[in-house]
Amino acid sequence: MPVHARPIAMLETALLRRSIDTAAARRESCRHCHRTPLVGERVHFYDAGEGSELVCDLCRPQRDAAPRHSALMHAPEHERAVRVLRTAA
Repeated sequence: MPVHARPIAMLETALLRRSIDTAAARRESCRHCHRTPLVGERVHFYDAGEGSELVCDLCRPQRDAAPRHSALMHAPEHERAVRVLRTAA
């Protein structure tokens, strides 16, 4: 391997890690199992302090209270994709 190839490989690895971390931070996941809900899966929103908690359909029986509302999960490309909007305090 040429000497200059190693820094390039390290740069590629660093960029890939940053990209994965950014994508993981933007996706919504279940409060209990931390699984990303599938497209078409019903998700439930519960009141939680300052915002709301997303709970997948599989973890719904773990909650005693009724959800504030429920919605279908859409693909991220869909303009009506379920996204939790976080407001600054």
